[in-house]
Amino acid sequence: MQGGKYLVERGIKEIENPDELLEMGLISGIQSGLFDNAIEFFGKAIELEPNNYRAWFLLGVAYDYQGKNQKGNECYRKALEINPDCIEALVNLGTNYSKEGNLNMAIECFLEALDIKPDYHEAMVNLAICYLERGDIEEAIDACRKALLFDSNSVVAYNTIGRAYMQLNDTDKAIEFLNKAIAIDSNYYEPYNFLGLIYVDKKNYEYAIKLFEKSIALNPFYHLAYNNLGVVYAMIGDLSEAIEQFKTAVELAPDYFEALHNLASAFEEAGDLEQAEFYENKAYHLEEEEKEEE
Repeated sequence: MQGGKYLVERGIKEIENPDELLEMGLISGIQSGLFDNAIEFFGKAIELEPNNYRAWFLLGVAYDYQGKNQKGNECYRKALEINPDCIEALVNLGTNYSKEGNLNMAIECFLEALDIKPDYHEAMVNLAICYLERGDIEEAIDACRKALLFDSNSVVAYNTIGRAYMQLNDTDKAIEFLNKAIAIDSNYYEPYNFLGLIYVDKKNYEYAIKLFEKSIALNPFYHLAYNNLGVVYAMIGDLSEAIEQFKTAVELAPDYFEALHNLASAFEEAGDLEQAEFYENKAYHLEEEEKEEE
């Protein structure tokens, strides 16, 4: 590792060509998972060539990988200031806005990207998801159908249409599209979670548990499925298992209000009032912080 760090430091000192620096940042930084290295190489490229929009874009990517989305956004904005047609920066900026819950700004970014490249599949499906989360159901379905014109095997598009029909209470169509997503890629974890929710409504709890467990097996970091699995266990009276699932959801996503509230309720029902109060207070403070931000 010391030798690798030495080569990085030497490269940053000796390389004076911005394109070579970007290549080194990709190889010895992004692709190697060493994002600090990437930031150093991309930063040096920007020092040499401040108006290199690709360097700004890649620097944003490196910050995103570190979870520093605000810094990433600053870099994407700079890339777009230099080159307004940098479609990748628009999509990444929109994705970060959607993570922050700023759906209007996210939608604006994706629409701008589609103005530049109307067949850009990633922008189209991300737009659909944002429409869905904003409550624009028909717009979400329309965006997904357009995405499917460019990629008929888009599991994200089928999954999103399935979610949209769930919100329209059209269970048969929801199941149809979610199963289409699974038929295309049986290792795609999200459709199992949403199918699980449908079977909870159908009171087929045993099958719902299997679906949530399948989703978790495919993605052990998928906090929504843990929360939903906890809800089913609470419904069938297995509070200890429900608490374990809610705890995992909160560990994976500490700001997940629903899981915090569910965990508090499960502890209260189990008679552990101290823990119930602790998690309810966390949920309450989180809710207050979100209101202040609005």
